[in-house]
Amino acid sequence: FTGPPGVGKTSLAHIVAKEMAVMLHERIGQVLSNMSAVNGLLLQSADRDIVFIDEAHEMPTSAQTLLYRAIEDHAIFIQTARGDTMKMPVQQFTLIMATTDEYALLAPLRDRCKMILPFTFYNSDALAHIAAQRAIMLGIRLDDEVAIEIGKRSRGTPRLAIRLFEACHRYARSRGDDLVKREHFDRTVELEGMGGDLGLGRDELAYLTYLGSQPGATVQLHTLESVLGIHRRTIQTVIEPYLVREGFVERTSVGRRI
Repeated sequence: FTGPPGVGKTSLAHIVAKEMAVMLHERIGQVLSNMSAVNGLLLQSADRDIVFIDEAHEMPTSAQTLLYRAIEDHAIFIQTARGDTMKMPVQQFTLIMATTDEYALLAPLRDRCKMILPFTFYNSDALAHIAAQRAIMLGIRLDDEVAIEIGKRSRGTPRLAIRLFEACHRYARSRGDDLVKREHFDRTVELEGMGGDLGLGRDELAYLTYLGSQPGATVQLHTLESVLGIHRRTIQTVIEPYLVREGFVERTSVGRRI
């Protein structure tokens, strides 16, 4: 499963395990840092179980190599006390990996995947539906207008839609109301510092405000870092992606412009 964070890759892995009526053995790529970690994961898997690795691109190349050999040979390699290597068969298992960076995986591992399923951002109607579904699951009354507004401000990401809905519910509950209404939504958005219909945060608004104060100019990244007081890596990986995707900002080789 490939795609940005928060769009349902992990949720779908759990759904697949439920549908297949098997155990799901979940690990994060960073944890599978050596041979014993990979071998231990595969040895504890029973026949037809699912091995799910989230953030799979974080696995070191040695772990990825062990994994694709296990897929191909249905076996792992164990080092004996004498220093020899022994081949040990493992049960048939289904491997599911989730990653935000497909091409950080080794090509031999990628090529052995029977399916590569890309995930993308959701539209606002789908996100409104997700918020409404979550309300039904939790037995919470949610105004239809609020669900629509949540969808608009969730930036294409179900995780953010659910978080914003739950924040609205907490505020409504603090006011003694059992229906999440527009007034609760407006106050929640105000408390969280969101701006406009797109749910921009404080840092994104400050970023756009500064670029907008330099009409026609291209601003270099180190200048933005100094003015905003935010590390350049955070600007590149947290602030800019959504603004670029929505067409607010253009990134060029010489800087950024509105």
